[in-house]
Amino acid sequence: MTLAFIFDLDDTLYNQLQAFQYAYYRHFEDSDIGVESLYRHFRQYSDEVFEKTQDGRMSISEMHLYRITNAVRDFDINLPERKARSFQEDYEYAQRNIRLSETMSTLLSKLAKAPIVLGMITNGESDRQRAKIETLGVTQWIPENHIFISGEHGVSKPNRAIFDQVVKQLQLDIEETYYIGDNFENDVLGAANAGWKTIWFNRRNHIVAAQNEQANINIQDEDALATAINHIIASR
Repeated sequence: MTLAFIFDLDDTLYNQLQAFQYAYYRHFEDSDIGVESLYRHFRQYSDEVFEKTQDGRMSISEMHLYRITNAVRDFDINLPERKARSFQEDYEYAQRNIRLSETMSTLLSKLAKAPIVLGMITNGESDRQRAKIETLGVTQWIPENHIFISGEHGVSKPNRAIFDQVVKQLQLDIEETYYIGDNFENDVLGAANAGWKTIWFNRRNHIVAAQNEQANINIQDEDALATAINHIIASR
């Protein structure tokens, strides 16, 4: 059976904080909020309303204003709408300049040459996720037909259906398939519920209250991820 590694995109293949930092330093550098702290709240509110953006209850532009406005409100800052829009513009500008780290580029290059299956499942709009994928140059390692974007398939993580769809299309053996992602609920629980093995790439050292189902492997940095994957390959 063929070993498979299927990656998440945001905050997994690349460090999403790099784009956020650009906007943060243009708007909140003089505040008492740490960039990591604000980013955690920003992601929390983004995840909170993701399903609403998928079923039409909230537009993408409304979500963009909602997440930064509520994130800074948690630190007692009332952000006018024009400033929230300006923050989003700077964030989008920075996202057009994201890069893979040398560690991740080296890992993907090695995996692409090995007799394994590489793929990606990412939640989000097609246009935005495709733009990130192009900027990062991901398709030089992961084939186009191995990339699954929720906005193109009408179903998103953690719904088991998107994982089952990938298994069917790529003809995966779930006993030999690892999903690597940063979000415990969407990535770890979603993939585990579909019978996959999981690697929780916990970049932000999140503490999950109800970890009744642990990931097979927990790591917190890119070097540890590379080591874990290399060990899996070597042990087969």
